[in-house]
Amino acid sequence: MKNHINKVIILEGLPGVGKTTITKYINEHYKNVKTISELILDNMPSYNSCNQDWFMQNDDKKIGLIKKGITIIDRGPISTLSYNQTRYITDKNYNFNLNAIVNWFEKYQSFFKQSNVYIYYLTNNGLKYSLTLPFENDPYGSKDNQNLLENITIYNCKKYASHFKQISYFQNNMEDLISEIIN
Repeated sequence: MKNHINKVIILEGLPGVGKTTITKYINEHYKNVKTISELILDNMPSYNSCNQDWFMQNDDKKIGLIKKGITIIDRGPISTLSYNQTRYITDKNYNFNLNAIVNWFEKYQSFFKQSNVYIYYLTNNGLKYSLTLPFENDPYGSKDNQNLLENITIYNCKKYASHFKQISYFQNNMEDLISEIIN
């Protein structure tokens, strides 16, 4: 394994693609790599509360936990931005301030341009969807919405990240993927 003073790897992708599985595997098998889970704050708000402040605070705390060496993060601020941009399109009853989220995200634009920050977007190319919420207007609530969310997230990754790679991942190439992202 190469010796990195500081390398930040953010795993992005739709629900069920394997981000959390990879993060847990790395945590168990690579003791010199710091992993940060998707949700680290307590008291996640209910779906109906539309409290995006919690998710922004969760992302702020995750970024604040980055240490020297290699840090792998299960979802980052681009996920929060992309989710809300998608929900703005898919759910006309969603009561929130998209401009506040865009303004919050601005503080991360220079972070994603750093030479040591990498975003890997994992995709199964639409072969499998994990519909995690029973609300069809939610970005996770239908195949069409997840497809839109994936497109918006990939667009944002390309727009904001200096180091971005989209990887077809089908959970049978986990060791190869881990080797690629860590090295």
